[in-house]
Amino acid sequence: MQNAIVKALINEEQIRLYFIDNTQLLRDIYALNQELPKPLKLLLGKTVSAMSILSGTLKGNQRMSIQVTLSNPHHKIFAEAEANGNVRGYLNEELLRTSNIEEKSMQDLIGPSGMIRVIKGSEMNQFTSITDMPNQHITDDIANYFVQSDQTPTYLYSDIQLDNGASLLSSHALYAQLLPGAPPHLLSEVKMIVKANPDIFSKLNAEKASDSEEALTQLFGDAKIIGHSSSQFFCGCSKEMFYGMLYSLSEEEIKRSIERKEDIEAFCHICGKTYTFKQKEMQQLF
Repeated sequence: MQNAIVKALINEEQIRLYFIDNTQLLRDIYALNQELPKPLKLLLGKTVSAMSILSGTLKGNQRMSIQVTLSNPHHKIFAEAEANGNVRGYLNEELLRTSNIEEKSMQDLIGPSGMIRVIKGSEMNQFTSITDMPNQHITDDIANYFVQSDQTPTYLYSDIQLDNGASLLSSHALYAQLLPGAPPHLLSEVKMIVKANPDIFSKLNAEKASDSEEALTQLFGDAKIIGHSSSQFFCGCSKEMFYGMLYSLSEEEIKRSIERKEDIEAFCHICGKTYTFKQKEMQQLF
């Protein structure tokens, strides 16, 4: 079931474990970023994949946004997830313009002083946390955010398969978190089981919930599926949102465009849409 988060409890209900086949979500993201070199595809893909599975942990009108700043402080990755499963993400212009990146690893790109900034909550009640990236790895360091910020042992795993031409073959993610009172060694056991089963997602992603539950039980000893939720790419931009960009221009710049009979275009970095403001629309600003 693509883009469906399966939620379960394992180890005598001491760990909550979620998993997802988010291949279609990443295909939608990559379709807007077709010229990305493989290292940037993996950086963006793993960030979005992690946020897609984490959307299943949000409730009500909560949202979670993440900004990953690489060791080069001008290079940033942005992603956001909402409780309804809407997910979006993009790389900033400075990172997109980086040259000679094809042979670099994710660890090289993140570097020794990367930072993660997370904003989580509802509109009326948000909190912000900033953590470092000691692992120089997207999913490991997002999991480290939960340890540092929430003191909650967490495991995140993202498996993205690309072919030789860097086209997406498949994408899956898994999230496991200890519930209060659970002994820490249980999470280490989950990690070992995942690493020992490279085909784990082919076992878990069954058409029937009962089959997934059986596969979980075979892997982790016991399991109980407690629910499902969806996760999908959604930008949510609109032309109205870009009027702020127009108001940020000086009156002289707008008048110059009107005199030259030039339209003004605004580009959404998230979904790739271009919004055009015609002469009449610019004249109405005065």
